[in-house]
Amino acid sequence: MATHTPVRLTVRRHAESVWNAQARIQGDIASPPLTAAGAAEAERWAADLTVDAGIRTVWSSDAVRARATAAAAGRRLGLPVTSTRLLAEAGAGVLEGLTHAEAARTLPEPHRVWKARGDLDAIPGAESGDRLQARAIAFLTAATGPGGAELYGGAQLVVSHAAFLRCLVNTARQRPRTTPVAIGHGDTHLLTDPWTALRPERLNQLWRPAAHRVSPGPDGGAGPAATRFVVKLVPGLGADGRLDQYRTVQHAVSTATGTPPLLAAATRGDGSAVTVRRFVPGTTLGHRLGTDEEWELLDFYQRFNTRLGAAVQADALTGVRSLADRIDIALRGPDNEAVRELRALTGDRGLRALFHDRSQVADFDLHRDNTLRTDTGQLLRIDLDSLCPGPPLLGEACALVGASALYPTEQSASPYERPHVRRLGGDSDHARELRHLVRVRLLLGLWFFLAAPGAAGTEGSERHAALYRAALTELTALDQEKGSCTR
Repeated sequence: MATHTPVRLTVRRHAESVWNAQARIQGDIASPPLTAAGAAEAERWAADLTVDAGIRTVWSSDAVRARATAAAAGRRLGLPVTSTRLLAEAGAGVLEGLTHAEAARTLPEPHRVWKARGDLDAIPGAESGDRLQARAIAFLTAATGPGGAELYGGAQLVVSHAAFLRCLVNTARQRPRTTPVAIGHGDTHLLTDPWTALRPERLNQLWRPAAHRVSPGPDGGAGPAATRFVVKLVPGLGADGRLDQYRTVQHAVSTATGTPPLLAAATRGDGSAVTVRRFVPGTTLGHRLGTDEEWELLDFYQRFNTRLGAAVQADALTGVRSLADRIDIALRGPDNEAVRELRALTGDRGLRALFHDRSQVADFDLHRDNTLRTDTGQLLRIDLDSLCPGPPLLGEACALVGASALYPTEQSASPYERPHVRRLGGDSDHARELRHLVRVRLLLGLWFFLAAPGAAGTEGSERHAALYRAALTELTALDQEKGSCTR
């Protein structure tokens, strides 16, 4: 990853709107415009901006009042206004559209919460504190995180709203997100290098899309009650409307499987996307497990894929790589041992038809590095970006690879009690089809570490390739065995 370049943000609230003048609660309602006094104030503020300050991007929420305020700065600096929903005001739920007097009379408790200027979780229909902060983190990552300075410049201007601005400033300054902040219409705040202030920690291997744990709040958010988040930068996800489909699918997957929901997501100017989820404390599983743990893991993976298949239809995943797509990409690449065996398998007409079936959705990357044992002892899938349409048994095959076939076992364990040995041996149609799909899954993994951009030649790639080679050798032996038993 390129060296991080610090970014400086100047953030302010929009000028006075018509609803501000009426003491009416706007929340996420976008339509109220600026008053004449507000428009004049925005022009005075813009006139004081210096063209030589190096500002390269003017950001705004998509609300009329914010865009009009930012437009004054844009005219002064000769820059367009880049609007984003990430900077929208916190949704006020049932209070939106009411004057403060009406809200105090008809909804006194929600109004008290709103006036207290804390998280709005107790207001019906309002945006939760976690989602508000996730939006702030998504914006800070997109604008100031890895590659942000190159995309949007080292100095940027931001126009937003009172409650969101409070959360944004506190998040970037390592303070509780509800700490009082000056949020008058003319108040501005300078945030220097917000990405570093989030204390990002890389969580995954360099060949995977970058995922960081960020820790906003006092002491780096490390206390027992701290709220921490996982931020992921996914190349290509922000292009061609893919992010909207991703949001829809991820909601269905999270609801069905109990995985951490997507809290915020945004596109970036380079076609990538930023996603934000809540961080869940726990420990990823070791590579060497006993057979009882492997059976537990297999059961978890199979339940996960069953729920996944029920929640997401394969035809909804247009543009998502199927098993056949993954094979075709490998076959078009440089020749190596994995490509040669894949080519031999796809030369069989029956197997080619099997591999091109995309009637079922499975999680292609179910494996121990993406599985968490939470602090409460539960198993949890922690990466949801490898959905794959394929044949009906693909989910079972991926589960067997990730639970058992790919990994060495503890020395005291009997190999004949391991899940993949019990499930893949024998000469039944089911076992034969599973062996073909397991072999293809292993070959695609081997190909990735031999040839895929970003993986081949990196530290650890040969060690991972050796795991796949050993698993393929064992699978060849199982191909030759008859009379398997099942648990």
